[in-house]
Amino acid sequence: MSAEAILFSRPSQRETSFHKYVYFVIMHVYIQTRRQFAMKQKLTITVDTEVLPRAKRYARSRGVSLSSLVEQSLRELADDDTDSFASRWRGKFRAAGRKDDPRYDALARKYLQ
Repeated sequence: MSAEAILFSRPSQRETSFHKYVYFVIMHVYIQTRRQFAMKQKLTITVDTEVLPRAKRYARSRGVSLSSLVEQSLRELADDDTDSFASRWRGKFRAAGRKDDPRYDALARKYLQ
């Protein structure tokens, strides 16, 4: 019998509750690991030749892989809920007070009010 067959075989009736608990823990870890790796996809990126060695050193000094470093950075960028540039600056500017300039008046009505 292979090690995997022994590891994933269900505990029998006569085995103790400890054996059943160990089986449950092993199956839980196995399922969680499969879920974690099943959702990953490969990504090919192109970076400057000077950046790659520095990024590898940075990841190694943090004790993480370069892939996990890139993934974490992408997560932070994707989860960024800050306002857009336009919404941050909307209403911050005042009209310059140009008189008799129809183009300025049209733009002021559109963007400043």
